Amino acid sequence: MTWKDIAGLSIRNLYRHKSRTLLTVSGVVIGCCAVVIMISLGIGMKQSQEQMLAGMGNLMRITVTSAPRNVTKRSLLDKKGVDKIRKLQNIKAVVPKKVMELGELNLIAGEQGRYRCEYTTITGIPEKDLGAAGYVMKDGKMITGRPNEVLAGEHFAYQFTDSRRPEGKNMVDYWSDEEARPYFPVLETAVEIAQKEEKTENSEEGGSSGNVSWKGLQKLTVVGVMKQDYDKGEETDNGIIMGMRDFDRLQKEIRKAVNIKPSREYSQVLVDVDDISHVDSVEKEIKKLGYQTSSMESLRKPMEEGVRQKQMMLAGLGAVSLFVAAIGIANTMIMSIVERTREIGILKALGCSLSDIRTEFLIEAGMIGLIGGIAGSLVSWGVSAVMNTYMNASLTGDSLMLMADEAPSGVALSVIPPWLIAAAILFSVVMGVGAGFFPSNRAVRISALEAMKA
Repeated sequence: MTWKDIAGLSIRNLYRHKSRTLLTVSGVVIGCCAVVIMISLGIGMKQSQEQMLAGMGNLMRITVTSAPRNVTKRSLLDKKGVDKIRKLQNIKAVVPKKVMELGELNLIAGEQGRYRCEYTTITGIPEKDLGAAGYVMKDGKMITGRPNEVLAGEHFAYQFTDSRRPEGKNMVDYWSDEEARPYFPVLETAVEIAQKEEKTENSEEGGSSGNVSWKGLQKLTVVGVMKQDYDKGEETDNGIIMGMRDFDRLQKEIRKAVNIKPSREYSQVLVDVDDISHVDSVEKEIKKLGYQTSSMESLRKPMEEGVRQKQMMLAGLGAVSLFVAAIGIANTMIMSIVERTREIGILKALGCSLSDIRTEFLIEAGMIGLIGGIAGSLVSWGVSAVMNTYMNASLTGDSLMLMADEAPSGVALSVIPPWLIAAAILFSVVMGVGAGFFPSNRAVRISALEAMKA
């Protein structure tokens, strides 16, 4: 017989026993649906976890700092150390940073030093690495390389007080009023780093906060304002960033003013890895060089392992249903062979080969799996849509397993990618053929003579 004849005969046999075929297919539908839904819940939990971690920080960034002085193997985090880190495998970008706190110095701006800031942090980054740092501009432009150009944090201007206003009313608090604007316009006025020489109190109500004499050290030009992002550094909030050449030059000036010894070590080094799978290995290599590291990997790995375990548990629950469906297919095929013994004998008497008879039963079993797989996938898609529409408001991927209270908004509870549908249908067909293998072998072993007597 040709393949067309065998397939046609198989379809007619399935159609002839519609009720039994429908019940067997229903078992496959339930099993396939259970597997797909369970796996889709696991995928939803994983995406929820990834979005939550992404909101906490850059998953592919490692922050490198100097190891404590009591550590046996301790290396200086200087230019030579940074060069060693750059030579490691799977490194995408290396951004060294120096941080200086202006505790004893002040910032002044405006006419006669009207606007004053008593504390801020200045961060120095090599000009060539500013692009790799990933700062996002909210206003203005990036540093062009001209002397003393700086970038200000998004809320840098809110730290300035207006010396012409009374104490307690001379500063804008952006925490209590986000729409309020600071007195000091960042991109319109030059900022000067200055040292106090003397200060006299003025206690009259409504007067200024005091008369201060200033000695200028360095004038800065704010060319841009960065969007706040604590993952990239606190300087994006209320600090300022300048090129490393300007930073080192400023440190020398400050050393003369307040006798602060500049350090040739970097405060920290930001290392971006090319792929999330390489973060752990790169972090270990950096530690071997004698440095201290921190990253999201210490949080990601345990959470990923927990999600993987829950995915396996969910898939296992669905697989039980699919196994029961496989038993149903095998039972259906065995019953079909018992009922069609005479038919098998006639086929053998007409000269049909054993392989054709075996193929007929395997095609029947595979068709049951195929129909059940397609129907089960469609039902799974509908169930997933209902869950995401009506249950996502009260449940999240992890709360379904009572493992977490909240998950990031915007993440679907059940996620069914195209590959899962294709895999479910293929697996249903393979399962059907596998379940029909033993009954088909039993069919070909039936004697033609005995079958004709039945």
